[in-house]
Amino acid sequence: MKEQLQEEFFKSENIAETVNKLPTKPQDELFSRVFGCGQQCPFCKVPCEAGGKKHENHHAAVHRPQGLGKYRHEDTQKLIETLCTTDVQGGRRFRCADTNEELHPYKEYRTIYPDWLIPPDNTIKASDYWKYVLVKYNDSFAQEYNAKPADVPKAWTSIDQEQALKGLKEAFNIKD
Repeated sequence: MKEQLQEEFFKSENIAETVNKLPTKPQDELFSRVFGCGQQCPFCKVPCEAGGKKHENHHAAVHRPQGLGKYRHEDTQKLIETLCTTDVQGGRRFRCADTNEELHPYKEYRTIYPDWLIPPDNTIKASDYWKYVLVKYNDSFAQEYNAKPADVPKAWTSIDQEQALKGLKEAFNIKD
């Protein structure tokens, strides 16, 4: 198919000339579709997967432990091990510059971040990949972020690479 398309384009004129004449550059459009709009989750820093620039809500299929977004507990300086998808359904609170450093319930995050949609994590396995990554590279992330390693739940240490990849495939509906 690739060869047929190239042959077809080359019949009429040079493909480089054709691309240069387009009002929107294909590489720019492809980049924005693949890499989303450039926004990141305010808690775990996972990129928005909505694609393009025109969407009402930013969202991502799988969120990460917040420590991977460089967040740490104020009192211990340990990386935060919880996932924002868990925190938005619980009783925890957060503070940051957007809340004027005042504590704010995660459940009410949309009053601060109305354009982000962070659904509660109903499938615990969906985030197994990022739990595995935090467990495996906890010390490295802590060193890189000038923090102390996260206190990861004991259950996370039993997630192996195969389980992590399986959770990722399930989250994105990838068939083997």
